[in-house]
Amino acid sequence: MRDTAIIGAFVLLVVLLLYKELLFYTFDPLGAQAAGLPVHLLNFGLMVLIALTIVASLKAVGVVLVLALLITPGATAYLLVKRLHQMMILGAVIGVVASVSGMYLSYFFNLPSGPAIVLVVSGFFVLALLFSPTQGIFTHSQSGNG
Repeated sequence: MRDTAIIGAFVLLVVLLLYKELLFYTFDPLGAQAAGLPVHLLNFGLMVLIALTIVASLKAVGVVLVLALLITPGATAYLLVKRLHQMMILGAVIGVVASVSGMYLSYFFNLPSGPAIVLVVSGFFVLALLFSPTQGIFTHSQSGNG
């Protein structure tokens, strides 16, 4: 638990300190290189941060849950907001809410906790995919008819 907290704090600190550079590099690597940013170092650093996050998470929850909680909350947030900082915050909130909700479902319905969390976070994604204001299956087709 202590190792996971240290790794989490380190990753959060690096992201906070290099937010603008990481944002620029992530969305426009050629522009970042032209601006003089060390794109190879940023790429390597980003991969290290992702690897550290996976290692810290694996110790706590396991492979399937790590993959579900790394990808699904971010993908859900992507469907709902446009700005990266909003996406990061919303993705984290979705992950926490899905984890807590899944744990409650697990307790009250005597289910394994990992699959219950994955089902909740996947349900959030399906709802966002169907009803996203700009990219939803139901909402997007309605805006195309007008």
